[in-house]
Amino acid sequence: MQILRQDIPLLRRRFVHFRADYTIILVALADTFHFQLKTIDLTDTLSALWGAMPDYEAQDKLSRGNLKARTRMLVLYYYANHRKLIVATSSDKSETMIGYFTKWGDAAGDIAPLMDLYKTQVQQLARHLGVPPAIIEKPPTPGLWPNQNAEDEIGVDYPTLDLILFALERFMAAEAIARELNIAIDTVRAIKRRWLDTEHKRRMPLTTKLAYRTITHDFRLARAVKLE
Repeated sequence: MQILRQDIPLLRRRFVHFRADYTIILVALADTFHFQLKTIDLTDTLSALWGAMPDYEAQDKLSRGNLKARTRMLVLYYYANHRKLIVATSSDKSETMIGYFTKWGDAAGDIAPLMDLYKTQVQQLARHLGVPPAIIEKPPTPGLWPNQNAEDEIGVDYPTLDLILFALERFMAAEAIARELNIAIDTVRAIKRRWLDTEHKRRMPLTTKLAYRTITHDFRLARAVKLE
């Protein structure tokens, strides 16, 4: 894979609650695939942002956490601009379909190599590529606050979630999915509701169509198109 080259940096960010075991895992990843590894402590940056924002409410955990994800993306894009690189988002299909990501945060990027693979498929691919087991087996978490656990927030484990989404992708009825998987119908409906309610997070901003061709609506060009 050409993307796994020594001159491509793997950036990690530190927040106020950065866990030491993340360092061990990231070092193992960098050693396995020969990435450069840079540690960027964003604690002071975030503190300055919080202090500069009028009416900032520290108890609003979700907004505070999303600000962390977007701050990380600012840093990633700085280095991409500076080194003439592109940003690869790590979002997978499971979390993208249910909107379990920060808009303009962790899902932002120039390429999304994993976005058409469910979480369980990503784990299978990781084993095939030789990703260290500590990374594959680590409980998924956005890492936006201490002890955050993705499966607890989603309400189902990823193997079950992926089967539900696989069926929804093929427009199976919620009742049929619940029957096939032997799970509660309310669980299936909750996942379907998250999928439908978060469509805005997967699209570019809506635009009022006023002209012959409208950006993001019917004015999209392939990269190879030449208008000469």
